[in-house]
Amino acid sequence: MNRRRYTRRHNGILMFLRNRLHYSLKIKQIICVVIILLLIFMLKLLNNSISSNVIQIIDNSINYEFSFKEDGSKILGYGKKLTKLSQDALSVFKIKNNPKHQPPIQGSIYNPFGETVYLDGRTSFNEGVDIIPSEEKEPVSIEKGIVRKVEDKSTKGYFVTIEHETMTTVYGYLISAYVSEGEEVEKGTKIGNLGTNKDGNKYLHFQVWVDDEPVNPASYVSFNK
Repeated sequence: MNRRRYTRRHNGILMFLRNRLHYSLKIKQIICVVIILLLIFMLKLLNNSISSNVIQIIDNSINYEFSFKEDGSKILGYGKKLTKLSQDALSVFKIKNNPKHQPPIQGSIYNPFGETVYLDGRTSFNEGVDIIPSEEKEPVSIEKGIVRKVEDKSTKGYFVTIEHETMTTVYGYLISAYVSEGEEVEKGTKIGNLGTNKDGNKYLHFQVWVDDEPVNPASYVSFNK
């Protein structure tokens, strides 16, 4: 009788220990899944081969029991490499606070970027902004770059396209161009001279392109209000 009681008590202790171990493993698995999900979210924000390799490891681990020793060490290794990435790659985690460029010419915007709807239903899209200069009539390059195009657009005057490190800028409505295609210009280099429009005023048509798409210049340049 005593032996049976001892056996039942012994079995009860073993069952209790097994249950504790089972729940402990479940909690660790849940924590591991949460960490992996957070890691995937952060890696998705980084567009580089290292993060792609880490995501592939995590994706493959779904098809078999996760190995803390093998896969864990791999993720840790890639994590160490990620800490050495350039500030540009990690900038997705930071609030952008880049200072805007000075305008190509001092003045006020009279025709803003984007679509305009007229009273008769017609629409037009301005790929840049049109600026009425306040004093100086010679626009300058907002940043160092290389002149890619100098186009004569007849009644619209000359249009000068400059390629910079992170964007491309266009300067239009020029009566004359001071630069040539292939020429390297510095920030502040005079691009040309503004001509007089048919209404008797001088305007600068200014565009900013990023990834082959026109963007609002006001997002990159600090214009007068």
